[in-house]
Amino acid sequence: MSQPRTLAIRLLPEPGESIDSWLEALARRSWTPLSSLLDALSLPTPERTSPLLTGLPAPLLRVLEEQLALPAGHLDQSVFSPGIFSHRSAPHWRFCPTCLHQSQGRSPIRWWLPWTFACTEHQTLLQSLCPRCLKPPREFLPRPVHLHPPGHCMRRSTERTVCGADLTTAVPIPLVPSHAVLETQKSLDIIRVDRKANPDSVFTAVEKELAQRARSLPDDLEAMSSAARDVWSHMLRSATSAATEFGAWRIKKVGQEILTLDFLRQEYEESGRPLHEIADGLSVPRAFVIQRAKDLGVPIYRGTRPVAFDDEWLKDQYINRVRSAEDIGAEVGVCGGVVLRRLERLDIPRRPFGVQSSTELNRKLDESAPRDIRAAVEGTLGGWLRLRRFQIHMQFPTLLGTAHYLGVAPGRLAMQFGRLEEATGAELFHRSVRHEPQRPTARGTSLLNDLDGPNVQQLMRNDLGPQIEALPDQASIDAAIALADGERAALTTLDPHTPPPTRVRIPPPILPLLQYLVEHADQVTYSAQIRARTEIPFTTIYKQLKHFEEAGWLTSRRETAHERRPRGGRGRTYYTLSPAARLLPLRSLIDDPGKLRKWTAAWDGKADTAMGQRLELAGQTTPKGHS
Repeated sequence: MSQPRTLAIRLLPEPGESIDSWLEALARRSWTPLSSLLDALSLPTPERTSPLLTGLPAPLLRVLEEQLALPAGHLDQSVFSPGIFSHRSAPHWRFCPTCLHQSQGRSPIRWWLPWTFACTEHQTLLQSLCPRCLKPPREFLPRPVHLHPPGHCMRRSTERTVCGADLTTAVPIPLVPSHAVLETQKSLDIIRVDRKANPDSVFTAVEKELAQRARSLPDDLEAMSSAARDVWSHMLRSATSAATEFGAWRIKKVGQEILTLDFLRQEYEESGRPLHEIADGLSVPRAFVIQRAKDLGVPIYRGTRPVAFDDEWLKDQYINRVRSAEDIGAEVGVCGGVVLRRLERLDIPRRPFGVQSSTELNRKLDESAPRDIRAAVEGTLGGWLRLRRFQIHMQFPTLLGTAHYLGVAPGRLAMQFGRLEEATGAELFHRSVRHEPQRPTARGTSLLNDLDGPNVQQLMRNDLGPQIEALPDQASIDAAIALADGERAALTTLDPHTPPPTRVRIPPPILPLLQYLVEHADQVTYSAQIRARTEIPFTTIYKQLKHFEEAGWLTSRRETAHERRPRGGRGRTYYTLSPAARLLPLRSLIDDPGKLRKWTAAWDGKADTAMGQRLELAGQTTPKGHS
């Protein structure tokens, strides 16, 4: 059998140098691509660099040593034990820019270790990203190394080019002398990590060293710059990640030493802490804690834990008191589904699904309760709410006043009162009409008397609780009465033969036209002129002018023959304030535009609360409760 052929050009690896760094230097010395050199040495050409550090078998290393005339076992110091790293999570290469410059691109094997954070010689943190492309420089196997100087980023930028950034020019991240990270790194550098090292022994030594320094490391973080703190935190997370062999070993150790059967029974079963909370507290994956609990025979609860029910109490609440499963579950701290499953085990028939099983719908009042009260509450939802709102409604003159007080849409209130009358089987109140407030019928008066009873009031408060709506005060009622006429309120009629009234009703929609008429009280005007100056629609102007004239606020006359326009056309009608209207002190309101704007804006933005406002002309104030 022929002996392996030795290479003509040889280059010895530096002490502690990684095999990928040595092969790259040998390729540059031979002026050949790294992939071609690997083929010549019968070595695999992996896509990533890390398999060269962990995937070369011992016989292949012996052949390589023979080809390069190296002593047997010399390359064992340039590779790792196969158990330290795996292909599922490739190690990250870090570098010190100053060391890389001094060694002309040769890098030690320790720069591949996840617990190598700092350069103790130059007192800086190691870096893991290229300063130009911001990616790991040696993650993938470099190919045309002979075309680029040593110490440059060989990561591909396109299909045919590489980044080529000079890694030695990266800005160092200095640490203060005697920093805790530097002291820790010196202790970690002593740990042997070559091919002959036992991975379990290596991980144990690293974990012991990190545990001893764990308390001093956070205290010295303030001595770092913000950039150094970010780099340090990133490296510490990557070193302890569960995706690495070392991180998985640490989790397994935690599971063996901390996650014992007694610990899980105390924390999970007795204290009731969820497994995900235990996992977060120990900084381990949740799946590992769950699997550990299964291995130890600890029962795993999916969702809400079982609750010990008093079966007799449960039967009484569900059957006799007709409470829903949701109500019972809320009292004992579980969801309604847990209560229903317990009822099934007790062979208790379940009520119809959905709202039909609710407590409110199935509640029965005592026979001593008035007939209309029982009819309004039993077998329905929201009965007490409708009764309370009816009690409030009968204190207001109109539905709009009640709606404004309760903050509810008028249509919704009308629907609720309709359902109340349907439940009692009688009309409960006469609806309001123009200038006449609403009033209860004989049946409605009887219902109001029943609602005032102390027993009924107590039942209502027990059902509605703190959300019960308060009865209106007198100020709210007075304000609603002042606004009772609404948008179609009648304008106060002025009689020229009687003294001017002290109180005048002016519907808000006609206020803009009234303002114009008062401002031009000494002039005659006509509809086209009003339209041009106020932009009020013609249809509105015609209706409101007629409204003012019928109420005695305006006088009108037709256009005379000598006033007719040269080209003819329809004759104009001229308007001016009547003598009775001139006696009213309207000028004070017109002289205060702010008050008028606020009044009309209240009408435009909230018609249900500003309709039919009444102006107190004697004192020149707006109705009580309105601005």
